[in-house]
Amino acid sequence: MEDLKYQIDLLTAMNERLMASEHIYRAISEFNGYLYIYKDYRTQTAELIGPWDEAVGEKISTIPYDERYLLNLLHDEDMKAYTESIYEMEHHHETEAKVELRTKTKFNWIEIEAKMVYDEDGSPIEKIIAIRDITKRRSQNDEIAYLAYNDSLTGLYNRNYFVRRLQDMCEQAAVEKVGVELLFLDIDDFKKINDSIGLLFGDELVQGFSLILKEFQSDNMIVGRFGSDVFIIAIYNPHGQRSADHIYKTVRDRLREPYVLTNKTEVHYTVSAGVAEFPEAGKNALDLIKNAEIVLSKAKESGKNRICFFEYEILQDFVKSVSMEQKLKDTIEKEGFVIYFQPQFESETGKLRGAEALLRWPDEHGQFITSPGEFIPIAERNGTIIPIGAWVMKETLKIMNNWRMRFRLPLVVAINISAIQLEKDNFVDYVQSLLQMYEFDPGSLELEITETAFINDYDVVIDRINVLRKLGVKIALDDFGTGFSSLSYLKNMPIDILKIDRTFVDSAITDSSAGIITRAVVDMAGQLGLKTVAEGVETQAQQNFMNTIGCDYIQGYLTGKPMSKTDFEKLIIRQLP
Repeated sequence: MEDLKYQIDLLTAMNERLMASEHIYRAISEFNGYLYIYKDYRTQTAELIGPWDEAVGEKISTIPYDERYLLNLLHDEDMKAYTESIYEMEHHHETEAKVELRTKTKFNWIEIEAKMVYDEDGSPIEKIIAIRDITKRRSQNDEIAYLAYNDSLTGLYNRNYFVRRLQDMCEQAAVEKVGVELLFLDIDDFKKINDSIGLLFGDELVQGFSLILKEFQSDNMIVGRFGSDVFIIAIYNPHGQRSADHIYKTVRDRLREPYVLTNKTEVHYTVSAGVAEFPEAGKNALDLIKNAEIVLSKAKESGKNRICFFEYEILQDFVKSVSMEQKLKDTIEKEGFVIYFQPQFESETGKLRGAEALLRWPDEHGQFITSPGEFIPIAERNGTIIPIGAWVMKETLKIMNNWRMRFRLPLVVAINISAIQLEKDNFVDYVQSLLQMYEFDPGSLELEITETAFINDYDVVIDRINVLRKLGVKIALDDFGTGFSSLSYLKNMPIDILKIDRTFVDSAITDSSAGIITRAVVDMAGQLGLKTVAEGVETQAQQNFMNTIGCDYIQGYLTGKPMSKTDFEKLIIRQLP
């Protein structure tokens, strides 16, 4: 009897230990979030371990031996994958298997990992299946994969993936002997638009434009975003409506209607486009992209809101421009520019008034490399106009100050100012510092600007001009009559001098209408308190006419070509009493 009692106590203790172990095991499984299925082939039973009730939304403890309960939880499309990898492991005598599948209820992702145990004869004894929710991980992986190929703002292909797809297109086109058109599209003046509506609405505008382009996405056309406001379309075997020209015209027609932002603001905008075609404009994706970007720049320079197609002349001009950019930078570092001076005279008395300072770029032999009309626009595009302009002003005032000290003549100097210079925050301070450094009379300094100075930030430019005028500096409007200038326009501009363009001077004595207009300009300027300078006076008849109608000052080849510092000194000496 005692032996029996001892055995019962021992079995009870072992059972309690097993129950405790099972309790700990279940707690661990619930803590780590795994679901388990333990299948015993010997007893023909299967048991669930872990938070199954929470996972499936119902109270369960055991499942049928054939595992069909789990099979029924899976998405229909993934049942076959489960059957072949997990459910039928014993048929293939596999010991381990793992698969990622979707569930039927929430369409979430789970990872199922199984291990099989066989006896010495190879018959299955046990199967342990571990299941965990990997929805979050899959979601993150999907997002990473999406971002690897797509632009996060627009959903279009991103730059890197687009280049890969374009290269594939080019390789296939080379085999099939067809072309690939590459269309670059850029929103005109996007920075101004962004500044006016704000970054968030700027992003909204970009998204809206991308929706237009997304409509062209197809098997033979891919669309990507290449930069802030730059988009790109590759067209395989282009023809008819599937061509860059047709797509651009379609896009431009769509943009005739304003884009309405979520804050109800209407935004009118245009786009420019550049097109390069494989294989003529490039033998691979990178060359094609480079040349399409060059052509896009050409479209921008030509007035925007237009499409431009690749030509070798454009590429040659670009290469020349790049070479000139580098030479400009080298010349700035070496201070290799020189200042020339074109004299200005009082129209009535013939007395030397002063000069316009003109930038020249000589080579090592003293020959001019190119005209300012060629290199100044390049300097404005790449930003080197800022250091160049600063050097011109400093060097000019230094030379003029030297002449003033030596010859005691109150000469006026006019210096051309780029709109880019005027927009710099420290421009006024820089001018003031130079005036103080050389003790230069502000009234003897004239800064010549063109209408383009007022295009971008009108209010800012007006404020800076007014500050300069308060210092005593004179402001001259250059090239009057070549842009959008009108007589009514003058009354609102804070200027002191009006420079009449040579086109008026050339035709004033040969064309009666031009003569009447020129006379009216001079008369109106006088009534507004402005002085006038006639540019490009080359004949005595032109000078006589300008003097007759009351033009204040004369400048041109008749009275003096642009000359070196040495030659201008000689001119000054001849003017001395």
